[in-house]
Amino acid sequence: MSAVCNKILALSEEGLRDKKRLAQTAGTELTAAASELCRALELAEHGDGLGGAAVYAAAAQDRLGNAARLLAQVGDILATGTLTEESASWYRRLDYDRLYRSGLSLGQVPHSIELWQAFARQAAKGGPVGICRDMRGRTVAVATLIGNWLERTDGPESDGALLRIQSAMADLAAYAQFVAFANKVEPRDPAWLTPLGSVA
Repeated sequence: MSAVCNKILALSEEGLRDKKRLAQTAGTELTAAASELCRALELAEHGDGLGGAAVYAAAAQDRLGNAARLLAQVGDILATGTLTEESASWYRRLDYDRLYRSGLSLGQVPHSIELWQAFARQAAKGGPVGICRDMRGRTVAVATLIGNWLERTDGPESDGALLRIQSAMADLAAYAQFVAFANKVEPRDPAWLTPLGSVA
């Protein structure tokens, strides 16, 4: 993503270096959160009760909180750059449908058209800053779901809440894949643009 942000936002060398470090660490935290949550779900379904599941769920919540804080810092760094009108136009005119089909054919993005369309809306509207803030918001949302479940693990809706958490975490992981795939596109490459006058 560093090359993309450098060409799109003209960040300083220090900003690029810090952004790359923070984004990579956030990615590590998200991966760890997914692992902790999988263990929590396994224990809730097949383990000795919800006590152990709650421990792993709390660990996942902490990891997501860390990722959200890191993404907030990434967003702050991105916000120091300037998105030119040329770059903003490129994000608006990018052929997101064709990009999605390409990702599917390469096996690099999951089958989730609604989630991809949500990503595309953020990208077209706010570029890298919009994408980062949306990613952070989704991360916070999953952490909040886990926190709500931890407050009432013995409630009648506990099982359903766990399934919602699992689904939200899967969406978050898919969104991260979309971001990673889109970041491979050469910034301002006209080959990916929707022709002027076409319906996007």
